[in-house]
Amino acid sequence: YKLLKAYRSISAQERKERLVNSITVAIRKSLNSEEIFKVAVQELGQALGVCRCLVYRCKAEDVSTVIQHEFLGSYAANLPSLVGQTWSLQNNCLFQEVVQKQSGVLVNDTQSDVRLTASTRPAKVLRDLTARWNIISWLMIPVLNQGRLLGVVELHHCGAVPHEWAEDERALVDAIATQIGTALIQAEAYANLEDLNQQLEALDLTRSNLIAITGHELRTPLSTIQVCLESLSSEPDMPPELRHVMLSSAMEDAERMRKLIQDFLTLSRLESGRVEWRLEPLPLEECVELALSSIRTRPTEKPLPRIITQLPTELPLIFADGEWLVEVLSKLLDNACKFTEPQGEVTIKAERNGGQMLEVTVADTGRGIEPKRLEVVFDRFYQEEGALRRTTGGTGLGLAICRQIVT
Repeated sequence: YKLLKAYRSISAQERKERLVNSITVAIRKSLNSEEIFKVAVQELGQALGVCRCLVYRCKAEDVSTVIQHEFLGSYAANLPSLVGQTWSLQNNCLFQEVVQKQSGVLVNDTQSDVRLTASTRPAKVLRDLTARWNIISWLMIPVLNQGRLLGVVELHHCGAVPHEWAEDERALVDAIATQIGTALIQAEAYANLEDLNQQLEALDLTRSNLIAITGHELRTPLSTIQVCLESLSSEPDMPPELRHVMLSSAMEDAERMRKLIQDFLTLSRLESGRVEWRLEPLPLEECVELALSSIRTRPTEKPLPRIITQLPTELPLIFADGEWLVEVLSKLLDNACKFTEPQGEVTIKAERNGGQMLEVTVADTGRGIEPKRLEVVFDRFYQEEGALRRTTGGTGLGLAICRQIVT
């Protein structure tokens, strides 16, 4: 008898280990967290023959979660599904017990357990849950990693007869929850690695763009300046008109280089967090006027389009850094004017957005932007025409600077 009992114990232990191994292999086949949950809920629910099995991601401080992964036993055909339902966590005293103890919680009979039969509000919440979802026996096991709650595994028995959770059932779910936690951390690490790879690719693209932009935008004005200065120095008898043209060309290209370098330095300061913000109450009208003045006094190759301002007189003061706000408005206006023909219009308007903010809009009648490229216009070095075939000049940094300032 003792020998048979020992054999049965060994057989049960072997079956449990085989089950854990098979579920672990199934879980570890994917580095997608959603796939891990999907496999775990199916395999565990079938293995333990429960009416309902839930696996969901959550943190200790979460108020609720939405159930996305559920197993319903074939013998529980009329059981209501929880998929898509908001599952309360903050008001669930069993979940709070799991968080505090960082271990599993079980209820053999929801009709007699003191945590549900008490007259307290948490007990009433649990009674409502068990009545609505036909839960008669309940097991909750946390998915942990180094003391951090990643999710929860829930098992429900929903028959007329309560189910007494055996120690080996709880141990099995504990083992599977541990494997789910490990798989989730691996999936997160893989996702982080993918993000890092994408960031590296973006940095490599930025480096290539920087080389192309710098080579093109700096070499061209430098060549012009060099030719002009060499001509002036080697031709002392040059006519005054031509000398004036040479000097003007050299000065224009020197200004172009200065703006390029200034934009590089500005973006570098913003991205490194070295900017000291001086916030103060300001009238938006003054900031707009300063931005318009900088646009109108700037030398341009073609006439500016008509600029229309629509600023209500009753606008309240804004709380902002005036210098940087003018910079944003100037660059937005400059961008609008650059891509709008002289006979076109650029409009700047401001209005309340319904809350504690003002919304400023710069709109133009220019050629516009293709819808599929709207997501990238604020990227560094981006220009609608492409970096090396521009007709409008510029560094492709203006909108990137605007975004960085606003952020």
